Amino acid sequence: MISLLINSRIDGNPNWGLPILLDGLKEKSSSYDNFEVLVKFDSDDRLVPEFVKTLDQYPFTIKHLIEPRGRGYIDIHIGYTRVMSLVDSRSTVMGCFADDFVIVKEGWDEAVLSRTNSFDDDIYIIHQLPHPPFYRPDYEDSPFYLHFSLDHMDTLEVIDEGPFWSRKLLEICGGLGHVSFTDAWTICLQWYLHHHHGINRTLFTDQPLIHRRLHEAVDSDQSERWHSDRKWNFDFIADDFYRTMVKNQAHNIALHISSSLSVEGNKSVRHHSEDLECILMQTAKGAIERRKPHSAVRELEVITEQFPNNMNAHQMLGLLNLFMNQPQAAIPRLRCVLDSSPNTRGVRNQLGVALAAAGAENEARGLFMDELNRFPTSEQAKVNLMKLSGEQSGRLSQPTEFAIT
Repeated sequence: MISLLINSRIDGNPNWGLPILLDGLKEKSSSYDNFEVLVKFDSDDRLVPEFVKTLDQYPFTIKHLIEPRGRGYIDIHIGYTRVMSLVDSRSTVMGCFADDFVIVKEGWDEAVLSRTNSFDDDIYIIHQLPHPPFYRPDYEDSPFYLHFSLDHMDTLEVIDEGPFWSRKLLEICGGLGHVSFTDAWTICLQWYLHHHHGINRTLFTDQPLIHRRLHEAVDSDQSERWHSDRKWNFDFIADDFYRTMVKNQAHNIALHISSSLSVEGNKSVRHHSEDLECILMQTAKGAIERRKPHSAVRELEVITEQFPNNMNAHQMLGLLNLFMNQPQAAIPRLRCVLDSSPNTRGVRNQLGVALAAAGAENEARGLFMDELNRFPTSEQAKVNLMKLSGEQSGRLSQPTEFAIT
């Protein structure tokens, strides 16, 4: 049986849609005996008493709690954990649904339950979407991917907002983590299981089961909550205190699994260093191809930190800095490439552009000339030298005014 844990706020919530979610469960479920719905309402919500009277119309089990709101948005995970006290003894898997979710898959319940017998010890996580980022080349074909940095949690694209967890896993963890972003908590937990213990207990459905309705007033960077409660959550996720707690939860899960590590599928695939470097480079190139320069910069920064001798990554990062009009950031990257690989075609031209844009025109001129001496057919260096020599009117100050690729 599946237990759906829901926090619902009616009063003052422009995106409230619990009836839409419940109607979807009624219309798209394979069997009403496959699941139960457990809802936590706020005791200060004046609209709750009338709404709960309508719950009897649904043909599946719905239980609810009415308790203090706490801190609201940033205490949602506590509400989820509280309604776990209502879970049916037959329940084996749980999911946290927001009241703005919409069911999109017929037979969603069978899609979840069909994944629950993969491990004899009943410790697993089920995702509806592949791991982020979406721009990696093998996003659909290789859904398991935890090669990102936890420092980038607030920028990952796109995280599954409706994961499911085995009841046993949640009981080991003592509930739904320590932050209201249960999707981010799940990613952190998987990251530590994979990187610290070599364990992969992640399963994936064939397609998404839900869609989340967004409302600009509460779910966009124009909303007040984006810069208050949301920011507080991500600041907390970035803190060593939070990460230590999740690390300990992963350790406890690993201890429960350790007695059966020989079971096929327990261990994560551990890539050799060369393979991992290639995977990360492909992800960075995917971000560039999808025109996500800021994401590409983050990916390349991870690569240059883990693989400081990867001159391709340094050069790509320097070029991105140039195209984003950040010549000062590009200079040390391109100097690194020049010092390490002085025969690299084009790097003197690229570094010259960065220096010229930063005001070091004499050094830039010398680099353009050196590029031409070494590679006489370099049209870009020739053009840039002409521009810098005043054959084009006006002072050049932006990297994109030069010839670079």
